[in-house]
Amino acid sequence: MEKVTSGPVAHRTGQGGYMRNLITIAVVVVVGLLAFNYLSTGEFKILPGSSMSREAREVNSLKGDFRRAAQEYRQAGRQAGISGMDTTAAAEIALSTVAGVERDLNLMRKDTSDPEVREAIDDLLREIKKFKIDIS
Repeated sequence: MEKVTSGPVAHRTGQGGYMRNLITIAVVVVVGLLAFNYLSTGEFKILPGSSMSREAREVNSLKGDFRRAAQEYRQAGRQAGISGMDTTAAAEIALSTVAGVERDLNLMRKDTSDPEVREAIDDLLREIKKFKIDIS
């Protein structure tokens, strides 16, 4: 039975309100997991896939490293523009990370025989190349 309070604004309490809250919480948790997994692996999955090969997991890890470094570089540029602070150290660290990811990908590309992994490596190398062109 639902309770309705009297007055100008009647508030309803009951199972409908609780169910709505549970659904809202579930949606927020799922969206949070999707966002976290996309940022860390580059894929929209609720749970990270463990069926991938070691090489594919390593490529996804490098993709996450690159995207975080690119974001840090952009953030350093924005901070320098807004506050006038010297953020060259943060930018250099981010660029160093990008160079390390690119180096690791090139080494991995020589050693892998899996065509899917090789395609993922090539895609990420193109993304890195585009990033370098955009910042120069």
